[in-house]
Amino acid sequence: MGRAIGWALALGVLAICARPAAGEPSANRPGLARELIRGCLKPPSRQGVAQLAVAAGATPYSETRRRRELKTNSVSYPEAETGRDQRTKTTVTDFRGWDLPGPGAGALEYQEESSEIFWVDRSTGQSVTPVQTSAARSCRLNAPVVNARAIFEMYEGLTERSYGLRVSADRRWVDVFMFDPDKFDVELSFVLDAPLAGLAPDVAQQDGRLVLSDGGPRFVRGVSPGIPTVSLTRAGFLAGLDRPATMTFFNMEIQPVVQRLAARHEDSHR
Repeated sequence: MGRAIGWALALGVLAICARPAAGEPSANRPGLARELIRGCLKPPSRQGVAQLAVAAGATPYSETRRRRELKTNSVSYPEAETGRDQRTKTTVTDFRGWDLPGPGAGALEYQEESSEIFWVDRSTGQSVTPVQTSAARSCRLNAPVVNARAIFEMYEGLTERSYGLRVSADRRWVDVFMFDPDKFDVELSFVLDAPLAGLAPDVAQQDGRLVLSDGGPRFVRGVSPGIPTVSLTRAGFLAGLDRPATMTFFNMEIQPVVQRLAARHEDSHR
C-alpha cells in the first residue's frame, strides 16, 4: 500500500448481537454497531459525524482533549526489498471526538489532516521521489465488541468494494482493508482475545498478509514482493473471529493536492 497507516488501536465498549441485560447502558443495544459503521462509511464531514454522535447519545470531548490532537507527526516506514524508506509527515488541522454513552463505551472521532509523503534511499538518506501532498477527512470508531465475526459479516454486507487482510506477527490483530492511494483508505481492525486458530506466530516477528484460499471474487489475493504471507480458508478465518475483540473502524477520504502549471495570457491589444 502506498500510504502508510499507523496500526495503533484505541480501547473502548460496544456490544452487538447480544441481548442487553437490565441496567446496561444504551450504547450496548443491538444494532448500534451497524448504525455507527454505516454512518461512518458515508463521505466524512464534520457535520455528518457530529450528527451521528448526537444520534448515538455521545458526549463531546473537552476542548483541552480536542486540542491535544491538533499536532504533527513524522514516521518512517522501511521497504526492505528496495532499500528505501517511506517518510510521512502528517499534520492534524481539525479534530472532533465524542465518548459513546456508558462506562468505557468507546469513541467516535472526526479528523482533517494534511500529509507529505516521499521516499529516501536508506544508505544515503537522500530523497529519491518528489513529495506527494494530500488532504484527508476521516471518521473513526473505536470500541470493544462482543463478537468480531458478527461485525465482519455485517460489514461485508454494507460495502461492495474489494478487500484484503493483514495480520500481526502474534496473530491477535487482523485488519480488513480497502485502499486506493488517491481516493480512500477504509479499514476494519480487530484485536482478539486469543490468536487466530491455525496460524503459528511469525518467527521473525513480522506483520504480514493473510490470504484466504477461497476468499471469493471480492478478496484481493495479490501481495507485494517481500511481504510475509500466511493462508487460511474462509471458514477457518470466520471461526477465528468468533470471539470478543477490540474493534477500530476507519474511513478516510483522500484528495491529492496538485500544483498545476498555467500559461498566462496577455491581452495583445493593451
